[in-house]
Amino acid sequence: MNARIARRKRIIRVRTVEHQMAEANLARANGELASLVELAKRLETLRTDLAMAKGAVAGRALNTMGELAMRLDMAKENLAAPLAGASARRDQMGALVQSALIKEESAVRLYERSRKSAEQEAERRNDANRPHRRRTMSLRLIEGGIS
Repeated sequence: MNARIARRKRIIRVRTVEHQMAEANLARANGELASLVELAKRLETLRTDLAMAKGAVAGRALNTMGELAMRLDMAKENLAAPLAGASARRDQMGALVQSALIKEESAVRLYERSRKSAEQEAERRNDANRPHRRRTMSLRLIEGGIS
């Protein structure tokens, strides 16, 4: 293995690690987004479950339910920006994964090409180092031939 092949092999290892790190970051971003989406669904469920009771209701209870509904609405509104940020981060991490995968595949192709080139060069050198055999013409006399 020559220096060029060894260097390309090291590059493959680096690109593989970069790709794995990008995939881990994408998984983390997906988890963060899923967590925020789940939180938004729970807030929506709490808001819909907060229903007015039928019949006579005390003013204090009505005031408490109204305040809780207002707080749930504010929490949902305040969750919109982190949701958008998490979605953008997930998209960015997805693009980084694609980029890292392309770089890794490119490094593998370069390694394979240089390995084949080195094999061909070694074969050419081995052929060049073979001892040269001179081809001699030998004349055989055929009996009954030329007199």
